[in-house]
Amino acid sequence: MDFKRLKGSVEKIELSEEMRARIIKNCESHALYETEESTMPKSKAGRRFKGPAMAAAVLILCLCSTGVAAAGRLGFFRDITDWKGAIVGTKYEQASDEIKAEVFVEENEITVRAVAVDPTVVPYSEMETFGIENYKIIDSSGKVILKGERTEMSDLIDGVSEITIPLDHIGSGEYKLVITAFVGASKGDQPLQIDGTWECDFSL
Repeated sequence: MDFKRLKGSVEKIELSEEMRARIIKNCESHALYETEESTMPKSKAGRRFKGPAMAAAVLILCLCSTGVAAAGRLGFFRDITDWKGAIVGTKYEQASDEIKAEVFVEENEITVRAVAVDPTVVPYSEMETFGIENYKIIDSSGKVILKGERTEMSDLIDGVSEITIPLDHIGSGEYKLVITAFVGASKGDQPLQIDGTWECDFSL
């Protein structure tokens, strides 16, 4: 991440002197951390998003952006650990207000149009492809008629992606699509799960 650019962006935002100084200090300390880390031998489990330090940097970036999470809820990175407590990955949580979803019905399938509210901020600015990680389809009586995991990945262009979900063997009626996680990826990086809740009604 370009911390010099981040620092410059912070300096242009109208903040109290105390808050401005605190954010810039954090930017500088994380930039120093990243520089020192780049000179150290890399482990086999190297990741693009580097645990607490990267999470703090991303939180700063989110605080400095405008238009994201209109309801005031900001997403955040969380480390995924195994039963021994070792970090085995990273996911992004509380993203419900950062992505908008709508459904378009086609023959034997639906297309989900996912739109990042602000595609210029991390993690969306780093992603090239996008998909749905977990979803279910519920009928008008509340019965789950389809549960699905990761869909095929689609291109993410200017924060917009269109993802297809097949609807084989589902009859006509009123339904609700409930998405509990998206997933984004870029070349050379481990896919990042993005948790939240998105609900879309549709008819067949």
